[in-house]
Amino acid sequence: MSLDAIGTVPPEDAPTAGSAAVIMQSPYCREIRSKRYFFLREMPTEDHHIKDGSNHCWCRVTMKVYGPDGEIARPEDCVSGRDCYRSLFEPE
Repeated sequence: MSLDAIGTVPPEDAPTAGSAAVIMQSPYCREIRSKRYFFLREMPTEDHHIKDGSNHCWCRVTMKVYGPDGEIARPEDCVSGRDCYRSLFEPE
């Protein structure tokens, strides 16, 4: 199943009645934070929605500049496919 940039399921890939529930993927991990993040009014869909002039980001889980997997927390890296990635659409 492929997803577009904002994590919606195109109609041809949409689950049918009786199929298992699918958690849609958002462009970035729900745990990435930056100063700019706290001023967002909608889901971030591009790097500049998260990054500010300092380009400083951190992981909410570790409260450090690296995630639980030991890798740097940056918008371009905190995406679906990373071991510690969690979609914005997942229940808490």
